[in-house]
Amino acid sequence: MKISLKWLQDYVDVKEFFTKPEELAEALTRAGLEVEEITNLAKDFNHVVVGHILEKDKHPNADKLSLCRVSTGDVVHQIVCGAQNHKAGDNVIVALPGAVLPGNFAIKKSAVRGVDSAGMLCSLKELGLAKESDGIEILPKEAPVGKPYAEYAGYDDITFELKVTPNRADCLSHFGLAREVATLTGKELKAPESAPKTSTQSTKSAIALDVKAFDLCPRYTGRFIKGVKVGPSPAWLKKRIESVGLNSINNIVDVTNYVMMELGQPLHAFDANFIGGKKIVVDRAVAGESFITLDGTEIKLTGEELTIRDASHPVCLAGVVGGKNSGVSEATADIFLESAYFIPMSARKTSRSHGIDTDSAYRFSRGVDPDGALRGLNRATALILEVAGGEAFGDPHDFYPNPVKKNPVTISVQTVSDRLGYEALEDKFVDFMKRLGCQVTAVSGSGATYSILPPTFRFDLEQDMDLVEEYARLNGYEHIPETLPTFAKAPSNHDKVFMLNRSTSDVVRAEGYQQAFNFAFVGSKAEKAFTGNISTLKAAGFAISEKEIRIMNPLNEEMDVMRSTLSFGLFKNLNTNFHYGNMMGRLFEIGSTFSVKEDGAYGESAHLGFALWGKNDNLWNKSLHYPIVFELKATVEALLKTLNISSYTWVTPAAGASEVPAFMHQGQYAQLLVEGKKVGFIGTLHPVLLDDNKIRVPAAIGEFDLDQLYKGQPRPYRIQSVSKFPVVERDFAFVMPKTLKVGDVLKDIRKAASGLLLNVDVFDSYEGDKMEAGKKSVAIRLWLQDKNGTLQENQINEVTTKVLESLKKNFDLSVR
Repeated sequence: MKISLKWLQDYVDVKEFFTKPEELAEALTRAGLEVEEITNLAKDFNHVVVGHILEKDKHPNADKLSLCRVSTGDVVHQIVCGAQNHKAGDNVIVALPGAVLPGNFAIKKSAVRGVDSAGMLCSLKELGLAKESDGIEILPKEAPVGKPYAEYAGYDDITFELKVTPNRADCLSHFGLAREVATLTGKELKAPESAPKTSTQSTKSAIALDVKAFDLCPRYTGRFIKGVKVGPSPAWLKKRIESVGLNSINNIVDVTNYVMMELGQPLHAFDANFIGGKKIVVDRAVAGESFITLDGTEIKLTGEELTIRDASHPVCLAGVVGGKNSGVSEATADIFLESAYFIPMSARKTSRSHGIDTDSAYRFSRGVDPDGALRGLNRATALILEVAGGEAFGDPHDFYPNPVKKNPVTISVQTVSDRLGYEALEDKFVDFMKRLGCQVTAVSGSGATYSILPPTFRFDLEQDMDLVEEYARLNGYEHIPETLPTFAKAPSNHDKVFMLNRSTSDVVRAEGYQQAFNFAFVGSKAEKAFTGNISTLKAAGFAISEKEIRIMNPLNEEMDVMRSTLSFGLFKNLNTNFHYGNMMGRLFEIGSTFSVKEDGAYGESAHLGFALWGKNDNLWNKSLHYPIVFELKATVEALLKTLNISSYTWVTPAAGASEVPAFMHQGQYAQLLVEGKKVGFIGTLHPVLLDDNKIRVPAAIGEFDLDQLYKGQPRPYRIQSVSKFPVVERDFAFVMPKTLKVGDVLKDIRKAASGLLLNVDVFDSYEGDKMEAGKKSVAIRLWLQDKNGTLQENQINEVTTKVLESLKKNFDLSVR
């Protein structure tokens, strides 16, 4: 938010900070209101002053140029000018050598067509103050010659760009910040005048009011103003709102923006002649009806929005944006001025669901002072009468059946001392609380204990620890001593799941993956369309339910339920990355998934998900070709090895089985069994899914139940000495049906070879025209070792014979 120091000066004395704004910025930042940027507007007008044209002659060497002698007080300058709208005796804006105009245009002494020129006569466009100019700017006769133009025109201002935290909505205005500065410095706070002159006529007679949705609108005030003259704003008003980055529209709209930036109370002015039935109704929208905003955008309402309506249709989205059908224009003569308090949730939800960001919605979403509604209405009324004339009717609407009241907080000064670690002073505590606008009442018979009633504009002061924080903030965080705690007890152990997750993350990142963090809420329709029949995920060992856990107040339909899997979010990451030009990626995520149990309770499971796509260019052997899912399989097996899980196997559902998820390739999918229990799956994404999303590279997804993988963790390792006896290798090539799983063959070999088998693996595979149809050749290597001595030939033959006999018996396999 942008703050003007000149505007702030109206409410609290900050003159001393005009020459040293950094000091005020530092004080605000220390107090929790970070100043991100300081802009001295006067610096943009260095060496730009008010001048007086003494003489104007023709340029001796150019018919279209003039030669002027211009006084800037004590000095007379010769300046060549190309404009034609000036004459001797005019006061003008002069940029002297040393000035730098917008576009980095530096003014310096130079010769123009053979004649020296020591400056430039400026238009507002050349100063960056207007989009178009007919010529140089002619100033009034009373403009003081020689005075810096920034000071004369009111551009000698300093602005702060503030980063206001969500809990400090009370500082989203100049008066709110002045209140904070007065609290920090102890200076007097001056409130703006807000007592308009009203007539005896009644607002309630001119415009009726019916607040139906009082749960979303606890307070609504409004006033009828007759006979206004809509037109350009006076210079002071226009300059004020432009100093904080707002555009001037007309005098009525500018006043509402002025009061919003002054008091933090958003307002809206309706053209009273377009309020059908002369009645304002505050109610929820009708589902499906259309609404056209002030900028001409048409939106469909869902029925959940709070609207300001006339007798037949909506004229405003409450707290967010006005309607085109009731906006103030040059033809407007009578207005109805609104100032209300809307529940933050209502304004925030409407703003986000329709993607409408306005200054009004920004403030209502964070909370405005309910006690400030009538004050803002009166302040705006007084200003409208000043700049637009008219007659303000009396008897304004003020619907406020249940005034918002803060609860008092009881706290002792000793509590403040205990929490901050140093002695808090009672007098200083009471002074701080009063500066904050709190009502302070001593609790009798309780020592230095007080009942503190916070003001309604401080939503964040609700409990004793909030007041402790205020004392620390106002006294200065630097006073909190740096002391190490006494270690009377041993530190608690790290959470086991946290340590396991960190270990898992380290292993997967070492495999070349990057960690993703996604929201735990997703769109119901989109997730269902992706996952398809959830029985396939149940078949993979997941606790998942048909019934979803719905969000009560979702931001939009893309975040309306808690996620059932990690795979959907990771697929969205994959899709987004690919279409942003990332042709290869490896992602993993550790997070929770959610389901509804049979007894209706909510369930939460920890899952590990993977998404990978594109060719891995980091492979040392570029000639390797295999489905990308095998790379994922290797990563999972590396993780299982780290977790010391050796009893696992991959299971592939039979062709055409209903256990394969809709988003998976039917022929490249496997479930993981750990100690006989399914804990997850891996697979290549379905070609149709990739094609529909225009993903032109192979991609794979995997997801596992960490709660199951972490059972019994950490598992103890058996420490074994390294054998000093040699390893013997034996290679065999088998011709087998293509449908036979090599994993089943390896499992059979391990069982038959028993204790002498160190390892077994596939080192070659062949399928081609030299093979019988439906067959493949697989070469398998066995590593044999006896830990107690050197293997003898008869031992080796005995093991290999057992292996070959077992393979013949179980799979009808023979050595090729």
